[in-house]
Amino acid sequence: MKTFRKTLIAVVLLAVLVLAAVPAFAQTPATSAGTATLTEEEANQLYRVTNPRYRSVENVVVDFQPGQTVISATITLRGKDPPAVAVTLVPSITKGRIYWAVTVAAVNGEPVSDELLAQINAAITSSWRYFIRQQVPDGRVTSIEITEDALVLTWAAGRK
Repeated sequence: MKTFRKTLIAVVLLAVLVLAAVPAFAQTPATSAGTATLTEEEANQLYRVTNPRYRSVENVVVDFQPGQTVISATITLRGKDPPAVAVTLVPSITKGRIYWAVTVAAVNGEPVSDELLAQINAAITSSWRYFIRQQVPDGRVTSIEITEDALVLTWAAGRK
């Protein structure tokens, strides 16, 4: 079960890194403001979706839905039937930064325990904060909107 738990957390981290592609597309000088859009089709063509970091993760699919993103995958564990995993991530903006929270994580359609959901969200918070510090230019996110087929990110200019 420990291996599965670690792999499930890895899938969720993969999901958050996939969603990090929007700020990566938005690499503009820190003194400008702008908008970036990532379509569902583009998200499903991203390298980390088509080539997950872990060999045990397969069939990754990103599904944008109004206000949330659902990412599903199959996890292959030695000697066990591969379970289908799905996580629902909801973004929020605090002090100009995006934070993702997993509101639902399910294995073969059954929700995971509250304890595991708390562990997943703790892992996301720390890894996402580190990623943002390393990758995203100065500035403040002013809005993030997820529709049926796109994620739209708007940001304001950073300080010079």
